[in-house]
Amino acid sequence: MISGIVNTDFEAIISLSICVSEGKIYTQDAIVDTGFNGWLSLPPDLIERLNLKWKRRGRAILGDGSAIADLAGCVNGM
Repeated sequence: MISGIVNTDFEAIISLSICVSEGKIYTQDAIVDTGFNGWLSLPPDLIERLNLKWKRRGRAILGDGSAIADLAGCVNGM
């Protein structure tokens, strides 16, 4: 079961734990978006620390129709 909180902006927030091959675990809060399409957006500094390759950079439209103009980075979850 996934548990989290709802913030003052009524956004559902969960905490993700990301484990790298060396065993170090990074924790990142994430907003649960009902328009989820299989992609995970991560901040650029976390992408760098995890030594991930960028799939693309751009703009994201959230489930409520709002836009994130400068998307930090996407990692394909498939």
